[in-house]
Parts: sequence; structure tokens; C-alpha cells
Amino acid sequence: MKLLEPGYIGKAEIKNRVIMAAMGAHGLHEADGDWGERYRAYYEARAKGGVGLITTEATFVTQALEPFTKDLFNISNDKHFSSMKKLADTLHSYGCKLSVQLTAGFGRVIAPPVIPEGVRPVSASENPHYFLPDFPEYVSRAITTEEAEALAQSFGYAAMRCRDAGVDCIEIHGHEGYLMDQFMTALWNRREDRYGGSREKRLQLAREAIAAIKRDAGEDFPIIYRFGITHYLEGGREEEEGLWIAQELEKMGVSALHVDAGCYETPWWPHPPQYQPPGCMLHIAEKVKKVVKIPVIAVGRLQYPSVAEKALIEGKADFIAVGRGLLADPQLVNKIKEGRQKEIRPCLGCHEGCLWQMIAQQPTSCSLNPTTGHELEWPLIPLKEKRTLLVVGGGPAGVEAARVGAERGFDVTLWEASDKLGGNLNLAAKHDFKHDILDYINYLNYLVEKLPVKVVYNKKATAEDVKRFGADYVIIATGAEMEEPPIEGENVISVIDVLKGEEVKGEKILIMGGGVIGCETAVALARKGKNVTICARMDSDDLDMDMVDHNNRYFLLRMLEDAKINVMRAAIPVRIENGEVVVEQKGEEKRVPADCLIFAGRLFPKDQLSKELANEKNVFSIGDCVKPQTVMDAVWGAFKRVREIEL
Repeated sequence: MKLLEPGYIGKAEIKNRVIMAAMGAHGLHEADGDWGERYRAYYEARAKGGVGLITTEATFVTQALEPFTKDLFNISNDKHFSSMKKLADTLHSYGCKLSVQLTAGFGRVIAPPVIPEGVRPVSASENPHYFLPDFPEYVSRAITTEEAEALAQSFGYAAMRCRDAGVDCIEIHGHEGYLMDQFMTALWNRREDRYGGSREKRLQLAREAIAAIKRDAGEDFPIIYRFGITHYLEGGREEEEGLWIAQELEKMGVSALHVDAGCYETPWWPHPPQYQPPGCMLHIAEKVKKVVKIPVIAVGRLQYPSVAEKALIEGKADFIAVGRGLLADPQLVNKIKEGRQKEIRPCLGCHEGCLWQMIAQQPTSCSLNPTTGHELEWPLIPLKEKRTLLVVGGGPAGVEAARVGAERGFDVTLWEASDKLGGNLNLAAKHDFKHDILDYINYLNYLVEKLPVKVVYNKKATAEDVKRFGADYVIIATGAEMEEPPIEGENVISVIDVLKGEEVKGEKILIMGGGVIGCETAVALARKGKNVTICARMDSDDLDMDMVDHNNRYFLLRMLEDAKINVMRAAIPVRIENGEVVVEQKGEEKRVPADCLIFAGRLFPKDQLSKELANEKNVFSIGDCVKPQTVMDAVWGAFKRVREIEL
């Protein structure tokens, strides 16, 4: 298998072609930014899982330009240097190489909460702040020529410190619209000194940084350069210039190119949501491969072994970078190597446990794998005495409860009311752009087959059934159901029935509800040629999508736009008259021609069993039957509840 063959980046031999991509490890550091035991355990789990090369999160080469980074890892600090050496030694013990990503800084995209009062962000030129473009006090100041010179030289010292700590290579953080990318891009670089004015000069900061690394860390110290071939943004970098940059970087002596696309304005490229297809940026890597001779690293939804393997065989890339897939399953590479691909816990592309956790100032983790980032805190402790556990409901929460129970040593029985596991996810997986959900359902099924869990299908449990069973502990995970359509009519149907396969009659379709399920169904119907209108309850640009992260929300809104779906905000259908739906919008009644009205309303807990057993000892309710929630909340709630029994 090509994916498991060794390869070289400069003089560094990598035992296989899988690289852990750099991702923010928010909340895993010590209070002073040091890489302590928790940080080390997070990366160690991936090294133990078989990864060939691990790239750390972005590490600042200097704190001089952005002093608010003083509580982050400081490469000049001897205590921090010692921790970097410990990390290198730990990863090396598993045959895994270490790359430290070095960054010039944030520039115009620095998060506002960390900017001290009276301090302006910096950039290549004066640029509006990404998050606060209308506030003059946050317009970035242009870095002086002397500051740019010092910044470039800082890369040399930082790389030397990495080398001395046993780090195998470094990666320059030159993508996604961060400070180095701001220097490389005409949209943000309008300088007239030697660092701007032409595309050659816009590369001068990178050129001097690379030269400084070679001077201070050694001519043969491997350098990976990560950058975006295009920003997919008006005024941003176009593909032609991106390919030229790739060739220029090769001339400067970098050892490999890690290529992607996008920036903060187009986040669905550097952080692809679930709606992006597998290998969504392989076309970029393939184009770069055709113009350079050094290794090319591809990234972007490449956690699928078959997709990654095919990309290598077809010569589209030399290495495969996996980010969130390794948050979901740190044993990804070992499972591929051992032929256990069915056991790979998939990444949903939901961003809830990774990006959203960071935005919420919580530790980096994963929706489906709560132990990510909590490797030392949340081990599964075996039971002291054998206990029985009954789980009622086979959705994500129920199966996670059964998994944790089985791994802790419970005698587990799971009752599922239908003939399949997955709960409402079985309906969410109906659209062809929700393949990750289907992967997760398949994973759930394989999980209960592999674990010592007795599954009883088509078991509609009553309170008496549960009492009669007599388990030591009971977990109720009966899920949620959608409310009935508030409007009656011959062609009024629930979105649930549509997802179950009921025919949608007519060509003009009105969907009542602008949540995720309504918007996804609208896209699916529009792609079949239907003329679709959505009535969203809220008067918001985001419609009714309050339980989904920003990247998935942005991309789904783009899908609505691309499908030419008409959207009515703050609009509530109230009745049907003469083949038209009467919609109340901001105090006015409007008539919308419609052959069919699809109701995509709110979910409500199926909590009858929970209520009937509320006074019973050792009975716990989790997941949607408590309140409708995200997959992450369901999985984490199940994990924590069963993990904490008899600790």
C-alpha cells in the first residue's frame, strides 16, 4: 500500500506517507504556554497510532510584533525548549518524526479579545481588521522595513532552536491569510519598499526567512512551506500566481510544499465542512505536482484511506496530510495497516469539537471522540465488580453509552425500537452530500458487532419492561421526534416523510423551516429540478440554523444560493388557499404559489419513558430525549455519564 511506504522530505525519512496537519491545540498548554504533559499526551496518542510525521500547531518565531502572544509557547524560553525536546523524544520513541510549524503571526485576523487596549494589529500594509472592519482603531498598522527584516531573521533563530531540540523539520505557516500570507498577497500588501510592489518583492519576507533558516539551522535542515494556491476571493491570489509561487519557493530551497486554498473570507477551503467532498483540494496538489520536483503534500478531507491511496498512486501528491481525521481516530494509520478500516472512527466534518471548541475557549477535541485533548483526564476505568447496563435507544448517544459500558466491563444490553442503529441520523444520511453521516452509522453498527453488547432490535420498551429486566443501571436514549405540521392540507407533508422516501408532488415546493434539515432538503430538491422556497422563522442571515457551526452554515447558505432557492425570512406559513400558501411576514400576508408544502419544524424529546422512570434508582436519560442537541452533545453526554458510574 503506497500510503504505508516510507518517503523523504529533504534528509528526513518518514516511515509512511501520512502527516498530521498543524491544528490549533487550544487549551492543551500550561498556563505560561509551555508544552506540558497534556499537550504531549495529545500528540503521543497520534504517534502511537502510527502517523509518520506530526506537525505541531503554529508556533511564533517572535513575540515582538504581537505582544499579546506572550502567554503562548516561547521558543526562546529554556523551559519551553526543554518541553519541545521532550515532545521530540516521545514521538521518536514510536518512530514518528516531528515538525514544528513556525508562524510570523496573525496580522489582520487576530481575534479581538486578545488585542490589548490601545494596541493596533499589524500587517503588511494598513488593512481593515477581518472581524472588525468598521472600527478605525483596529485598522492594522504597516510593519516597518526594519521590523520586517527582524521578523525574517527570527525564523532562523527559531529553526535553530527546533533543530537543537531534536525536531526533524519545520513548516513555515504561509497560508490562510495570516501575516506571512498577507505579505505574499497583493490584496493586503501595498508596500513600496523591498517587501512589496511586485509579486517578486511580495515574496521577499519568505525569501529572507528561508535564507535565515538555512544559515542558522543548516543548509540541509528540511523546510516545508504551507501556502494556498488560490484564495478563491476577489482580489486575492489567483491560481496562476499560486503555481508561480510554488516554483519560486522550490528555487529558494524548500524541501516540500504543503498546498491548500482559501483564507478567512473563504473558510470552507482551509477548514472544509461536511458538505465538501473527500479530497476536495486534490486538484490543487495535482497542479502543483506538475510544476515542481520536490514533494507535494495534499490536504483537505483526506482521512478516507481509499481516497488517500488513490491520490498517491495517481501521482497527485507525495504525502497525505490529515487533520481532523486524526482527532476522531488517533489509531487511523494502525487500523489501515492492520486491515481494520471498518473500525476507523470517522470525522463528520461538523467542526463542533475542534474549531467550535476553540472559538468557545474550550480545549481542542472531537465531537465523536471525547478523549481527544483529554487523554490524561478521562481514561475509562474498569469496574471493580461486574454490573449490568441496559441502554434503551440505538442512536449516537445510546451506542456511545453501550461502547463505554462494554469497555469498562459492564454486561451491556441495548434495546432499539427500530430494525437499525443510528436513530435520526439514518434520515440525515439520505442526501448524497451527507456521506460522512452514513460512514458514522456504519461505524456504529460495526462497533456493536465487535464489542460484547447484546442488541435487541424492534424492541419498543415500556417502563414495565425496563423494571422487569432488572439492570443495575439503565440509560435512556430514546431520541427526539418532529412536531406535526401545524397546517392541514392534501399536499402538506413532513420533511421526515420526504426523507423516508415519500414522493414530493409538483414543481413548486415551499419548505416551512430554515433549520439545517429544511435547508438540506431544499438543496436536494432543487438539484432535482424543483422550484423551492424556504420560509425561515427567524429574521437572520443564518436563517434558523442555530445548532451548526459557522463553516457548515456558511457553506450551506452558499449551496442555497447556488441552487437558486428563494428564501423568506421572518416568514410563517399560516394557511393554504386556492393552491397558494399564505405566508405571514413581518405583519403582512403574502401569497406563495406552491404544489407542495413540506414542514421542517422543531424536534421535541421523546421523553415519555424518562418521565415514567424518573423516580427509579440508577436510571439516567441522555441525548435528544433530554433536549434536542448536536451529535457532539449526545456523544459527550453519553461518554461522561457512563464513564462516571461507580468511579
